[in-house]
Amino acid sequence: MKQSVCRFLFGLLFALSAQAAEPPEMSEVEKERIRMIVKEAIREYAASLNDKQQQSSGAKEILREISQSNRAFMSKNGPAHFSHFADSQHPRATVVTCSDSRVHSHALDSTPDGDLFMVRNIGNQIATAEGSVEYGVHHLHTPLLLIVGHVACGAIKAASGDYSKESPNIQRELDTIQIPKGDSGLASVKLNINNQVRLAMGKFEQEVINGKLTVVGAVYDFNNEMRQGPGKLHIVNVNGETNPVKITKLDLMQGLDAPAAKTALRRAPTARKAAPAKAEEETDPPEKPADKPVKHKEGH
Repeated sequence: MKQSVCRFLFGLLFALSAQAAEPPEMSEVEKERIRMIVKEAIREYAASLNDKQQQSSGAKEILREISQSNRAFMSKNGPAHFSHFADSQHPRATVVTCSDSRVHSHALDSTPDGDLFMVRNIGNQIATAEGSVEYGVHHLHTPLLLIVGHVACGAIKAASGDYSKESPNIQRELDTIQIPKGDSGLASVKLNINNQVRLAMGKFEQEVINGKLTVVGAVYDFNNEMRQGPGKLHIVNVNGETNPVKITKLDLMQGLDAPAAKTALRRAPTARKAAPAKAEEETDPPEKPADKPVKHKEGH
């Protein structure tokens, strides 16, 4: 530990001395060499941290709990669970949602594996994740693009105020959230969702016109701000329509609360999921699925 610290300090001192000694016309190659020395010293110092320091951060306990949860997931889901998406993916929807830890796929889909192509970023934006969204629509051909904002959004709060002290990277992502200053409430959350739907409608105009894509904007309300129960997903925009009365009359909205077999909504490639499950019930779980689905599309 002491040796690593000494090496770190020596490297830093060397870099600073070199900067002071070199004339202003120091070449970019020399500057890069100094930066690499400092970075290497910092990496060695970080790697030398002892167990006590690592435990004090809580990382070890968190990783332990994640590993246990993963083992429980594997125990609950046998080989048949993975067989229908092991070689390729055929999600039913591309979902653009916020990175906020309070918004997750299980709120939208009880079994999201292979079903939802999730794109997460601060402020559930199209502009900062165009490539990922394009992949879901153009390569995976999902018929639904669902943009999910949420109440109490930190990105909305930041974008509505002064974020000039944030890092350049965070500033760049907040710059594309177009909402009024001073308003971080539900109205701005909805406005941002509507802006994202509008961007998506312009970007995928041909798919929407041809009826191959429906763009839906929704608010996930985990604290019951909209007074219809905590955790409800409120649809606020369908292909640019934001009038609540008109939205409720759309055919798309009819029967949403009626129970339906999830497999009936799947497209042909993922309908194979039922076959391995049946085989697993009749016999002991196989080490490998007998027949793997044919690869139709590339994964991501």
